[in-house]
Amino acid sequence: MEDANGRATVTANGSALGKISAFSTWRQLFTLRGFFRRLGWTIGRYPLVYILVTFCISLLSGGMYFMVLKDRIRDGYTPLNAPSRRETEIFRDFWGTKGEPMMSVVIAMAKDGGSMIRDEHLAATVDIYHYFMDDFSVSVDGEAYVFNQLCEPYCDINLVFPFFKKGQDAQKSRLSKGQPLARDTFLAYPISTIDGIQIHLERNFYGVRLRTNQSHVATRELSSDSNSTISSANLSSVADAAFSSIDYVELLLIIFRADKASDEMTKRLATWEIAAFDYVMNNYSNPYVEMQVVGVEILDREMIRDGQRMTPYFAAGFAFMAFFVTVTVFGSAIYYNELDGGKCIVAVGAMLSPVLAITTTFGLVSLLGCRINSFMLVMPFLVMAIGVDDAFLMIHSWQRLALHRATLTKTVPDRLGLVYEEMGPSITITSLTNAIAFGIGALTPTPEIRLFCMATAIAMSMDYLFQLILFGPALAFAAHCESKDLSSLREQRNGESCRKKLHEALRSLLRVYCRMLSSSAVFLLIVILTLIYWFFAIYGAMSIEARLDTQKILPRDSPILRTDKILSDVVWNEYHPVTVLVSRPPDIRNASQLKYFKSMVREYETLERATGNGSTTLWLTDYEQFYKESQAFMSVFGMDNDGTTVDGTGLDYDLLPEFFESPYYKHWTSFVRWKRVDETYVIESFMFRTAYHNSSSWDARIDLMQKWREIARRYTDRLNVTVWEANAMFVDQILSLKGVTLQTVAVTLVCMAVVCAIFMPSPCSVLTASVAIASISLGVFGFLSWWNFDLDPITMAATLMSIGLSVDFTAHVSYHYQLSGRANIRRGENTGEQRIVGKQARLEHTLSSVGWPMLQAGLSTVVCVLPLALLQSYSTMVFFKTMFLVVAWGLAHGLILLPAFLAALPECLTGKEVCPGPNAHDFTIDRQRDTTDGGDEHELEPL
Repeated sequence: MEDANGRATVTANGSALGKISAFSTWRQLFTLRGFFRRLGWTIGRYPLVYILVTFCISLLSGGMYFMVLKDRIRDGYTPLNAPSRRETEIFRDFWGTKGEPMMSVVIAMAKDGGSMIRDEHLAATVDIYHYFMDDFSVSVDGEAYVFNQLCEPYCDINLVFPFFKKGQDAQKSRLSKGQPLARDTFLAYPISTIDGIQIHLERNFYGVRLRTNQSHVATRELSSDSNSTISSANLSSVADAAFSSIDYVELLLIIFRADKASDEMTKRLATWEIAAFDYVMNNYSNPYVEMQVVGVEILDREMIRDGQRMTPYFAAGFAFMAFFVTVTVFGSAIYYNELDGGKCIVAVGAMLSPVLAITTTFGLVSLLGCRINSFMLVMPFLVMAIGVDDAFLMIHSWQRLALHRATLTKTVPDRLGLVYEEMGPSITITSLTNAIAFGIGALTPTPEIRLFCMATAIAMSMDYLFQLILFGPALAFAAHCESKDLSSLREQRNGESCRKKLHEALRSLLRVYCRMLSSSAVFLLIVILTLIYWFFAIYGAMSIEARLDTQKILPRDSPILRTDKILSDVVWNEYHPVTVLVSRPPDIRNASQLKYFKSMVREYETLERATGNGSTTLWLTDYEQFYKESQAFMSVFGMDNDGTTVDGTGLDYDLLPEFFESPYYKHWTSFVRWKRVDETYVIESFMFRTAYHNSSSWDARIDLMQKWREIARRYTDRLNVTVWEANAMFVDQILSLKGVTLQTVAVTLVCMAVVCAIFMPSPCSVLTASVAIASISLGVFGFLSWWNFDLDPITMAATLMSIGLSVDFTAHVSYHYQLSGRANIRRGENTGEQRIVGKQARLEHTLSSVGWPMLQAGLSTVVCVLPLALLQSYSTMVFFKTMFLVVAWGLAHGLILLPAFLAALPECLTGKEVCPGPNAHDFTIDRQRDTTDGGDEHELEPL
């Protein structure tokens, strides 16, 4: 029944208020806020149980014992659907290997900057070649190997060096003895003739400078005269010119290549490459020549080494974070006059949650058999930086509720339930969107980015879980250290004139700030500044270029930076080969088929930047010469060839065995797949190479790759042509970056909007929050371009990260602004829901609830990642500057832009009407007096 004032009273048959409360309890239980309130109450009631659950989950951290640190710099950043992967698979089938051939290169350069074909320098190069082939051994699983045991069928690809030295020494010996030069030996570039055999130099000799025709002819005529002799004084100046057109060679390139036919072979080759690099760096010494070694395994190790350098910086970031959290926790306690030993538990709990999330994630990922790449070593900074954000919100709510508690034994579960009810949905939005943002990144077709995003999504989810089941119990335990004397606390607070004055000043400042945000003039100014911001952001985003730069990615102190620059500026600029695989070979006995094939070869040889047919290595060219010479030889001795030709090519397959067994042509066995069928021989497939120059820039390489693929497409129907090039995967990375980035960003933004829609019933709030997220992400991406960063896999991952992190600065504001009611606490009791009416009241309620925690979160993020700025590594600088931009633009949107836009919209769009209940009140002003039951007056602070 009801009294005269319409309030429910207790009757003998039951309580009307009890029925209403029971109905309200069941209704709230099936709402999100009701669920979190019940969860908070349970955690506050049984904190040890949840801590035990946390301990059991964190045991997964033991998996870190099995961590494997490894990068895949070659193909790890290439989309799984890239053409280069299909091309590589086709060539793997041709080579009969599980992976791409291992290729390590040794660069030999003169210490004095002179020519590398001088006697001492060439001899040193030949010596290091023989040493690495025959004497330099590595031990794998207790068994020693030298490269000669691993290199088949590529063991002879460096014979150009001993051949060239042999020809040069023989000619110099003749000159020194006054003998005529051998007519079948002449050293020229790009093709030299030694003992009548032609050898190609363009793959191993770089920075070549040729002599002038006049001096070369004169010296050759002089030295070819058998009656003339050359004194030892003049020998050094004219000897080389007498038998060589080569005046100067800047560097020599030794190529060590082998097939990764099995996992065991892959392990042996990787061990050999790393050991060769360490030997050259630490043990090799020569007065004439400096050696440099580079290969994929070396690049991977350098990337991991750079990531491992972050360990002390993470320790510094953690120390800064611990200091910041401790100061803010104790500062808030002093402000609320709640300083006690329990605040140590609160500070430790706030930091322990992200730390356990990091270790658990690394352990879980390792137990799943995934490796840890250098990207994932940045993840601890991200999780630590944003992992305490939710803790700040919960601490802020917990501290404010301390003003209204009744007795400790009664209010700890209820108090924690109120904290979870208020902040649970809000932190769920941010945590879920962070996890989703990186979860979507884990679906990208780039393997290394997938690993990073997968690990970060797991870590974000773990941090959210630990915030609920570890930090919540920490607050419950900390409550036992608080004073239980409520009257004493009130007396202390009544005497806190300084605190009250500061509090009133802050409330007045907030009131003035909210009035400013609500004014039309300030809103117009914000709109103008926003349009300027969007202009620069869009301009930067449109002007960013997709580019890969190894010089940026590698550590700044890496010894292979110089090696990489030499490869780019000299080697690739002079010799950039493409390998063409013909899987449906033409019949060499058929003139029309042979002509069709040679027309394709000419297309490759006549492209822009092609070096011409002199650089083409094609087995068929040598076979034609070999076949004709054999035919002539047999005709002289009256022998007939049983082979038949078709359509007048003059060729047949009958001499294939003799050709491939010849010591002069056996190197072609790695280029051709052939077999015997009945009484004849059949070519199943073969490959050839041709080279290009002036392709040191990625734009030139991309242009060439697209033209090569276009020619292959036109000849595929009849010849089934595939092209392969060592840098093709990097080319596909660049070509796919913009598309993959746009697609991933669009999907991520849509998912963010869906999550916001689930937790925010107001469509207008969802729209404004989504636009704010997109605006922050656009600003981060655009201003990274202004900061001279290119679009590469690292900036793509940073962009995904910015989308997830930007939710923290928008979702809290949108969620709290759209709430129409709030709990009304009087003397430690929740007396019902209180309506919030008016833009001013909404703004004050929103910013008082999340403004200070948002500032704490932004500052803590910057403090945690600040040590990364000292590392001076490209990837860490990208992430540091991304975090800085996210915090800067996030705070600007969360504290200025978004509140102003929400206040400018009609209230009917930004909130929902709440039917007043028996305990509902209107909250149209910012202060009320609690005088119920004769209690002391105090300010009613919003939750």
